[in-house]
Amino acid sequence: MSEGAASGPAIVKALPMLMPESVVQQSAEKKRVKKGILGGSEERFVFGKTLYLPYLEFSYQYSTAKGFLSKQSVLAQGRSAVMALREVNLGFYPELISFLPQLVDVEPDSGSVVRGVDSTILVSERLDELRRMLSDFDHQLQELSKQYDSLTKTDRAKQEIKENLDHLKKTRDTRWKMFADGLKLPAKIDLEKIEFLEGNLFYMPYFIARFSRGGESRFLVWDREGKENETIAEELMNNGKFRDLIRSYVAG
Repeated sequence: MSEGAASGPAIVKALPMLMPESVVQQSAEKKRVKKGILGGSEERFVFGKTLYLPYLEFSYQYSTAKGFLSKQSVLAQGRSAVMALREVNLGFYPELISFLPQLVDVEPDSGSVVRGVDSTILVSERLDELRRMLSDFDHQLQELSKQYDSLTKTDRAKQEIKENLDHLKKTRDTRWKMFADGLKLPAKIDLEKIEFLEGNLFYMPYFIARFSRGGESRFLVWDREGKENETIAEELMNNGKFRDLIRSYVAG
């Protein structure tokens, strides 16, 4: 399915649900009851529904130097996957590529397929965002380094600037590592040389439940094997755009 597609039942490529929804619903009910016992008041079950979240498996290529001294470039290729939603950025999932042979044709209930971005536009946008972010970090580091070098060893501000420099370097390295690890990129690479080739949508089912007590609410998420997925649950708690998106499919 792509953005703007007609609503209603559709055949999609998806990893099958391995745990019956009735079993997951029982797990959700146990969590609700346990929270009430520990918290002193009973939670209300707001909704629970299996939704198929979109993922994009994509291929890419980049140029890299061949050999230690040679300037000759060779082409390296790879594949990875990403949740195909602009509202959510949880990094890349290269491990999902091994599951692609298990995809089957699924006809989910109407309204349970969350539409995703069905081309490599999304990962290109993420790459552009990373380029801008790293450029900003480099500019800040350059300015701080100038300030640091201009101060004497006895200047009290020198240590504070050094701490800011260390923090910025660590943050920059972390942002790059999240991107590079997800694409299995070498430590040093020109980001202008990365090219995304093609991408295809597939779907993964998650049972998403929302509970409410007083003025508070929480989300719990189970994957297709019946295991809790704390990453997506936490994202729902903290990401209002993602939360509204999911609510719109539940309400529909």
